[in-house]
Amino acid sequence: MIRGMKSLGIIAEFNPFHQGHQYLIDKAMEETGSDVCVAVMSGNFTQRGIPAVQDKWTRAEAAVKQGVNLVVELPVVFSCSSAEYFARGGVDILEGFGCIDRIAFGSESGDIGELRRAADFLLRFDREIHQKVQALVKAGEVYPKARQRTVEQIGGDFDLSALREPNNILAVEYLKRLRRIEPYTTRRKGDGYHQSASQIRSELAEREPERFARMSRIYWELVSSRILQTDGSRLEQMFSAGEGLGNKLKKEVRCASSAEQLIMRVKSKAYTHSRISRLLTQVLLDIDEPDAREGQPYIRVLAFDRTGAAFLKEMKKKECALLPVITNINKEAGRYPEIQKTLQKDILASDIYNIIAGKDLYACSDYVMRPNAADRR
Repeated sequence: MIRGMKSLGIIAEFNPFHQGHQYLIDKAMEETGSDVCVAVMSGNFTQRGIPAVQDKWTRAEAAVKQGVNLVVELPVVFSCSSAEYFARGGVDILEGFGCIDRIAFGSESGDIGELRRAADFLLRFDREIHQKVQALVKAGEVYPKARQRTVEQIGGDFDLSALREPNNILAVEYLKRLRRIEPYTTRRKGDGYHQSASQIRSELAEREPERFARMSRIYWELVSSRILQTDGSRLEQMFSAGEGLGNKLKKEVRCASSAEQLIMRVKSKAYTHSRISRLLTQVLLDIDEPDAREGQPYIRVLAFDRTGAAFLKEMKKKECALLPVITNINKEAGRYPEIQKTLQKDILASDIYNIIAGKDLYACSDYVMRPNAADRR
């Protein structure tokens, strides 16, 4: 705790911010008695591998206006990845503050004890589970089902819905990675965060069909060009590739006229829609296995209010942070050579996103944009 400021961390995409996010923040802040809410937010590309509906600066500002006090970026090598790496990046950044007291997340379970049992089991039998799952995947089983089947065979002593429901899966990954921060979960209400976000995105697309169509078209043109220019062996090295997926992309790209068509042509029982969708963006940004596995987290500030600014100031004064803190990449990034490779992927992701969204490459560059001190509503 910093000088009486009890802090709560969340990991989110805010794509866009909606009532599910509001419910989690309000309930968690109240029940944990927290004074500060810090969010680690995906940048311009999301875990599903698609460009966000709005750029990261706009989404961060919107979150602050709705009650988040400080928003920092989840690097794209983590945000555009599987639940394990998404959770790894987010948790490592929150713990890297050195002064976050609790982490809050929604789950279908709402039972932190049950989720902990699942996380402990997966950690305890990690090697055995990995070996058996890999064998099932090679035999054509999709990864989530292969893991669930393996856990059943070993004899998991927890509710197996923790490995089926999307937010339970993320919750378990958070718990597997946590070392210092105390977890808090609340049961998700209604259709759930992801579905609510999907509905809002659909409504936005209906209101702005030309903008969304243009973004989809340009994204496809960039992705297909990249696939055609990249050797099949290099495509196989992308983080979500392997097992012939890279060559499959190379073979099918000429038969598709959109990203969705290509995904459906490559998708199979073993290769999920989400995996292929992430793979396309990983190809676009040249994110290979070492980029993700060796990715270095850092605290990149996107937006804050007065409370968030005070929290940052006190954190720097007390020298709590275990990670580099970046508010101006021109002045500060050069001090940390260890983060350069990961940071450059985020800068590239912003440039590519600006092309897709029709934004000015210079004015909207990460070298020009600055954290926004947003006022509350």
